[in-house]
Amino acid sequence: MWFSCNNADQCAVVRQGYQVLAEYHLIEQEQLKNIYAIPSYASALHWYGIIFIHSGFYAESMFRFSIMLPENFPNVASLPTVIFTTACYHPHIRPQTQSLDLSPFFTEWRKDYHHVWHLLKYIQAIFADPESSICSCVTPSGERMYMEEANNMEALTILSTDRTAFISKVQQLAAFTREHIYDSPTSNDPHYIVVEPFCSEQHEKVMEQLKSPSWKEATCIDTLPPAQCLACIDSSRQMDEEEANQVAKLSAMNGRLKHPKLQRY
Repeated sequence: MWFSCNNADQCAVVRQGYQVLAEYHLIEQEQLKNIYAIPSYASALHWYGIIFIHSGFYAESMFRFSIMLPENFPNVASLPTVIFTTACYHPHIRPQTQSLDLSPFFTEWRKDYHHVWHLLKYIQAIFADPESSICSCVTPSGERMYMEEANNMEALTILSTDRTAFISKVQQLAAFTREHIYDSPTSNDPHYIVVEPFCSEQHEKVMEQLKSPSWKEATCIDTLPPAQCLACIDSSRQMDEEEANQVAKLSAMNGRLKHPKLQRY
C-alpha cells in the first residue's frame, strides 16, 4: 500500500518519527548495560531514562532522567536537554534545575555523527569516573588539572579537594534513591520506565511460556539471531568489570530496552 503525504508538515512529522525510531534501534544495537531510555508514548521527542550504578563513588545509586530532543531533531545543531528527575549531586548537574551540562563532550549536535546513545554513554561516563569528567588536562608530571567552572561549583570544589567528603555526600543520595526505587510512576505515560521487585512466581511463569513448543514454533526464524533480554539488571559483581571498562577519559570516548518495565535481580 502506497502512502502519500500532501502536507509538507505532515511529511516532516512522519520522517522525524522514523528518525527517532532509528535512534531507539541504535540504542538496542549498542546493548548498553544498566542504562535504559525509551521515547515516551505522548511525544517521540521526550524520552524517559534510568541508570543503575553498581560501583565507584555512586555505587548502588539509581537516577531517573528525561531527554528532550529539539523540535526539529535531528536537523538542528542545538543539543538535546537532559534533566535528572531524581535528585543528583554532580559537578555537571545544575542543582536548581537538575539539568546536565553536555558541553564537556558535545559542542553542537551533528546529525551524521551524534546519536542518542552517545548521550547515554556520556551519562555513564560521568558517574563511572566523576574525577576524569572534570579533568581539563594532565601536566607532564602526571598532576590533574581540574575545570574552573561547572554547573555545580560546590560539587566541583569538593570533588577536586576532598574526595572523602564528596563520596560521603553522594552516598547519602544513593541511600535515598534505594529507598525510592520502587515508587509509583509519576507519569501515566505507558512508556514510563517502571521498576518492580523480582518476583520468582512471575519469572517462572514467563520462563515456562518461553519453553513451550507452541511459543518456539511461533517465534522461531532460523535466519534471525536468538532474542536477548535487555531489561534485566545485572548484579554488582557482574557489573564491576563492565563499569571498569567505562572508566575511560571522556576525550577517548567514541561513542537495549524491549519493554519499559524492569525487574531488579
